[in-house]
Amino acid sequence: MHTGETMKKEICVLAVALALTAVVPAAKAQQADTPKQSLSAKIKQKYLERRARFMHRVKEVYFAVGCKVLAREAGIQSLTSSDSYLAYVGEQTIVDLKDDEALRQAAMQEGLNRAAKPGECDYYRRHPQAAAAIRQAAAEAAKK
Repeated sequence: MHTGETMKKEICVLAVALALTAVVPAAKAQQADTPKQSLSAKIKQKYLERRARFMHRVKEVYFAVGCKVLAREAGIQSLTSSDSYLAYVGEQTIVDLKDDEALRQAAMQEGLNRAAKPGECDYYRRHPQAAAAIRQAAAEAAKK
């Protein structure tokens, strides 16, 4: 039985294994440049980092769906829904969430568009461990 914290760690590892993003390192570099941030600025920075990781996860899940590595019914709703988003970014968030649904929808479409490109789905043939990891994450999320 995996705990929620273990699930978060596995999803983060999966996201890093699938593709590296420049968003998180850039965000951390900004944070290091401003040593005296206010509490609200620190909370917003953490929220933006979590939002970037969540949107990346949504793209990767829908890329797997588009490549038929995951079925739409395979627990992806619990990985990519608005409710899981709010749980992922944190309950203490004090930023405006109105644009986030549009970002989530755009991330879903971006993942599907990537899968539609010729040769992109070969990724899962070259990296079967990535396919297994995303299937496991979806199965565990469906159990919750």
